[in-house]
Amino acid sequence: MRILVSSWFIRPGISGGWGTVADLLQPAHFMAFLGASVPAGMTSCEGVPITALSRRARMKEGWPAFNRIRESLQRRALACETAAAFRRFRADIVLCTDEWAASGACDAGLPFAIRFHSRPGLLQGEAYRKLLDASLFATGSQLDFPGAIYLPHSIDLDRFTYSEPGKAESAVMTASLVQAERPDIFVRGTALSGLTGTIAGDGPMREEIRTLCAETGGRVRLVPPVNRKSLPALLSEHQIGVACLEKGWHTSFQMKVTEYQAAGLFPVVMPWSDLAVTAPDLTRTFTDEAGLASVLDGIRRDWASTLDIRRRNRDFAHARYHVRDARKRFEEILAGLPPSLRPSS
Repeated sequence: MRILVSSWFIRPGISGGWGTVADLLQPAHFMAFLGASVPAGMTSCEGVPITALSRRARMKEGWPAFNRIRESLQRRALACETAAAFRRFRADIVLCTDEWAASGACDAGLPFAIRFHSRPGLLQGEAYRKLLDASLFATGSQLDFPGAIYLPHSIDLDRFTYSEPGKAESAVMTASLVQAERPDIFVRGTALSGLTGTIAGDGPMREEIRTLCAETGGRVRLVPPVNRKSLPALLSEHQIGVACLEKGWHTSFQMKVTEYQAAGLFPVVMPWSDLAVTAPDLTRTFTDEAGLASVLDGIRRDWASTLDIRRRNRDFAHARYHVRDARKRFEEILAGLPPSLRPSS
């Protein structure tokens, strides 16, 4: 099928959601992308054509909900731009990753489905139920997603080469450089430890993180984000993978952790991370930079004794998050669509 992915929050090539969607659809389907968080000037990513929504179509602070005229103009612009992308790419359906993107496809009268990347919450009550009723189908990454078919987050873990290095010398964090992912804690915590570190990413906090890295005297470096196909090479240069997350954030699952596990890195997370909650014996946790430094130094000292945990992490990731099962389930869902929607050449 020819599928237009529409998303409010995914940053192509950077966000974890980009990899989960791209791995789910490719290579079986044509994929194009329409988004509100597309980096300036981007028109293509990993061979996928990219279209950025205009300022008018984006639901940002400049369009207050109480101003009904402006809200109406915004919704009309979003619907028009979604329809235009749908025609340009000769799409069969729009696959939306959140309610705002789905509202644009719905208002445009297009066939759409929802692949919830994180827990619903942008629309409430009757508005949410109407959107689900209008969709072809909806999937959610957790068992208790309201009104959605369970389809867990997953990626192609065969891209990663598992290894068992003899010692731990460096830590890495891949991230969108935003407050929710607390990249500042990684930089400061790693600098306090006996390890070196790399943070790979981009976002609004880039200059702040660049300055923090410079203050470490080279102990922690900032590098541009790497795409999903180049990520295994970056991870292979490190032994510990760190994932920071602001407490109370709307989603606790971080795909970077699964990538760390598949590559043989020891995953270090915060106590409210999904891994810490579901499999606390597979990780060590921290809450601030001093705690991170302590954990990193402890793992470095006891590296040989962590081998069994690293192996169990690899098995855990492959059993739960390999894309092969999600692809099979997704194809079964598509097979149930009306014949008029499948497939297009």
